[in-house]
Amino acid sequence: MKFDLTVDNGPCETDLRTWCMGIAIYTLFSIVLSVLITPSVFTFIGLAIAVITNACLLIGCRRENHMLIAVWFIYAILLAINFPFALLGTIFHFGGYRESTGMSNVFGALLVHVVVFILGLFCARIVYSYYLQLKNRESRPQAVPVV
Repeated sequence: MKFDLTVDNGPCETDLRTWCMGIAIYTLFSIVLSVLITPSVFTFIGLAIAVITNACLLIGCRRENHMLIAVWFIYAILLAINFPFALLGTIFHFGGYRESTGMSNVFGALLVHVVVFILGLFCARIVYSYYLQLKNRESRPQAVPVV
């Protein structure tokens, strides 16, 4: 089975730009909601990073600027770095990772962390595809003078 890192269209043959805007809005909404429900110092740091990176993604989608979209990859990298810590923190009960899912069951908390990670990978694939689309569009000359 071959798995491509980039796609030409989003799911259901929709535009990648609308998916990127939806990803940014969903992530902003979910992070702000989690900070309001369980405030702590770490969630406020995560809120600052998520707000900055997702605001750059929204503005980059509106202005079609690939450099602003590239800022979102900071958020995706931090999500990938956090995944092993979330798994180990859930299994060995440290860092509040089990409580952050809202479950006291180890397997339910692990399932939540795995689903969030898979959604993050899906979103990163779509954002990366849109980033490459914009980068290739800006690198091509728009008009070639005929001599």
